[in-house]
Amino acid sequence: MNVLNSLVGLNSAILIFLVVNVFKPFFGSYAAKKGENLATKEDIEQLTKIAEGIKAKISDEYWDRQKQWKMRRDAVYDAWGALCELGIILIKLRTAFSLAIPDSEDLKNSVLSFRYNAAAQFDACYVKYSHAKDLADMVVGKELPKHLAAYFQSVGIIANKIINGNTEYFTSERMKELADIYKEILQEARKELNIKNSDDVVI
Repeated sequence: MNVLNSLVGLNSAILIFLVVNVFKPFFGSYAAKKGENLATKEDIEQLTKIAEGIKAKISDEYWDRQKQWKMRRDAVYDAWGALCELGIILIKLRTAFSLAIPDSEDLKNSVLSFRYNAAAQFDACYVKYSHAKDLADMVVGKELPKHLAAYFQSVGIIANKIINGNTEYFTSERMKELADIYKEILQEARKELNIKNSDDVVI
């Protein structure tokens, strides 16, 4: 019985020795490696989150730039369309108010109706152009709104003179002034839209 106890005690001592001196470094190395693996996994997850955040930020910034570009493009298109429409109706306005009032009651009413419709159309176009001009001023900035405002002011003065009976006010010189402003607007609109001319130079 004493021998058996001695053997058990010896085996226990050997086992303890092995655990302390042989297996401990192995377990320590395993634990350290496991910790490294966990740290690496955490690092990867953190880097993935950072990458996703950067990607989302870039995507948002790109989307914002796209939206801003679309707003600018639409503002320029709207202003240009309103400008062309206003120029056409100004000619119609001058034509309507240049017609003499006939003696015949029927013809007289026809001319007056033509004048009324031309004036109403001009007012509608003038308001539309005003809104397009203000939007371009807010969205585009720089030189384009300045020229749009100059055209708006000149056309308003001319139309007022025509409606009040002074159709001669719309002289060839004033038509040239409007044409010059028109060219400035065209040039600035092309710059805003980055439209190049035939020799690939942005004008």
